[in-house]
Amino acid sequence: MAYLPSLRQLSYLVALAKELNFTRAAQACFVGQSTLSAGLKELEDGLGIQLVERDRQNVSITPAGLRSEEHTSELQSH
Repeated sequence: MAYLPSLRQLSYLVALAKELNFTRAAQACFVGQSTLSAGLKELEDGLGIQLVERDRQNVSITPAGLRSEEHTSELQSH
């Protein structure tokens, strides 16, 4: 059966793509940073692709993450 991400997980991705900072993205979603990070990890695991590249100092969105964010933003605008 196909994995269906939650709207919450997708909103985390949109916020992170906008902010490129886990703390600010978590604040924008009204959750803690660990909740946001865990939700994104679950999304990546469920989809089987890496959406976010993380290290201690930088956050970047992968090409697959950008495509997913664009589709999610389109859906949210309707």
